[in-house]
Amino acid sequence: MKFLKQEQKKYEQIVDKLKTKNIRMTDIRLAIIAMLIKAEHLTTQEIIKNLELEFANVNVTSVYNTLDLLLSQHILFANTFNGKSIWYEIASEKSIHLKCDECGDVIHINPMTSDKFDFNEVVELAESKGIKLDHFKIEAHGICQNCRNK
Repeated sequence: MKFLKQEQKKYEQIVDKLKTKNIRMTDIRLAIIAMLIKAEHLTTQEIIKNLELEFANVNVTSVYNTLDLLLSQHILFANTFNGKSIWYEIASEKSIHLKCDECGDVIHINPMTSDKFDFNEVVELAESKGIKLDHFKIEAHGICQNCRNK
């Protein structure tokens, strides 16, 4: 899989983090990490479907185990926007999503864009409760322009 320079760096950071914890890097694990770096959000079914294009035999249990491992290592975020499907994404320091409750579209706010916002109140709120943040997710709901125009 071809990566942009920034994607390649993220891929290497993730693989190095797992290797330092003596976690075995299988072809399936590497492919899942690469896939999630390239895509904004993928469901388990989409991950399995994409893996089946690349590998002859995909063990579904291995896919679920890899997702659980990556979640436990804080490499992935799991998002549920419709109460049914779980979408996975590579974890970041700040994760912001805007969801239209009418059509279901989800917009992922780019970390570069979110860096322009002042999140000090979130940090201060957490610290006032005795928690030092290392990352956070914000999910906001509303109705998009297209749905309001209908």
